[in-house]
Amino acid sequence: MQNFKILCILQARMWSTRLPGKILKEIKGKTLIEYEIDRIKKSKYIDKIVVATSIDKSNDALEDLCGKIKIDCFRGEENDVLKRYYDCSQKYNDFEYIVRVTGDCPLIDTDILDNTIEKFLEANVDYWSNSEPPTFPDGLDTEIFKKEALEIANTNAKLPSEREHVTPYMKKNFSKINYAADIDYSWYRITVDEPEDFEIIRNLIENIWKDAWYLKYIDYINEHWLEKINNKFKRNEGFEKSLEQDKKIF
Repeated sequence: MQNFKILCILQARMWSTRLPGKILKEIKGKTLIEYEIDRIKKSKYIDKIVVATSIDKSNDALEDLCGKIKIDCFRGEENDVLKRYYDCSQKYNDFEYIVRVTGDCPLIDTDILDNTIEKFLEANVDYWSNSEPPTFPDGLDTEIFKKEALEIANTNAKLPSEREHVTPYMKKNFSKINYAADIDYSWYRITVDEPEDFEIIRNLIENIWKDAWYLKYIDYINEHWLEKINNKFKRNEGFEKSLEQDKKIF
């Protein structure tokens, strides 16, 4: 039995310029965020899941859903997501490690999630991810870091990209190692940022066992030529926009 506690903070909000309300879109009678939470619950290591959203009124429906499915919902800053994470960690103060996932990953892979956590714990570093650089499909990103690293980042991070995207300061300033896939599948999108992404997810959930390993999804996408639906979109487009805001400071 582990002698430490791991908190998973699932970052989500209703507002989205490309696909508004995407986290509450339904497939087979269940919302996308419920699919994601169900998969995270299967983790061997995560002790608690908290959905961290903003105080904006548009997120009231998300908080209502969390209440119905008995998942804690923390509400904080809208755009300063790093502070939202920090404030959330202060409320749940007895957790030593924090897993960060985002609400656009309804088919996050539990095995990859747990492998990332295991490698982090074995290495005893401050920060670990499976996306620096990315080799897994977009939609399976997992980050884990020490609570102290989050506290330092919240105190010292100044750039828009560092405040909006939570972990850039950690990546630049703390010890880190990347968990890489055996084969690079980073150009596949199993995420939900665009309407076309939703069509991919709908196809996968309706036609494949919902708890399948990610390679099963890749096989189905290849067999049915689905990658052409959404392969025109760039990974981490939101982060690239934040980097443009950084340039205006200098």
